[in-house]
Amino acid sequence: MSHNKTQTVGNQDFFQIDKNQELVLRLFRSYYRSHQTTGKLFDDFPDFFLVKHATLNNPELVERASDKLILSDCVQRAQARNGYIGVSKWLNPKLKYYWLELSVFPYMLGDEVTQNNQGEFFYLLGQFIQYTKLHPKVYGDLTAEIDSDKDLALMLAEINKRGAKLNNLLPHYPLDMLVKHNPNWPVGEVNKLMQALKGSDQSWCDVFFEYIIYVMGKKQ
Repeated sequence: MSHNKTQTVGNQDFFQIDKNQELVLRLFRSYYRSHQTTGKLFDDFPDFFLVKHATLNNPELVERASDKLILSDCVQRAQARNGYIGVSKWLNPKLKYYWLELSVFPYMLGDEVTQNNQGEFFYLLGQFIQYTKLHPKVYGDLTAEIDSDKDLALMLAEINKRGAKLNNLLPHYPLDMLVKHNPNWPVGEVNKLMQALKGSDQSWCDVFFEYIIYVMGKKQ
């Protein structure tokens, strides 16, 4: 979920994945074929919604070869995980036009973390932190030093804040449509989480990565 997905304004029918096919097709035809990026149609749909991959499994929806590749890739990946395609709406505030970005849901560890799914990533990171608190013998407790380390407290607060943005979508979608992970946190899942954290372009994520390594190292 992207940083602007704190709003759920617009036509609420877009959230109804069993009923939004015609609305979505109209939107995509306007955006990809008519190259319309402004107007009431774009003002009236939410910043983010999910659509069944079968709805977009139509190469005639798009004209440009690059758009066809993106759409085809999203459809195939969503189909492989029996999931959905997320449609994110972004606004250029100066030029007053919108653009759309597609992503695959539910978000799974190993997916590239982008502006469209970083809320889901931080939610899972928060779940892992909570797991270590409840099961400190497995990986160590990542919250153990929070009372004595102000920097750690700030990082944990930021992780919780970003992950909490997922809550804005829960009135519309069940959690398992948005994220999917193994709650027992096997090593493979943790490695994927660590790789995504390490790959973040935000310096504090790199610091938190090093902190996790430090805590895990104490367990050995």
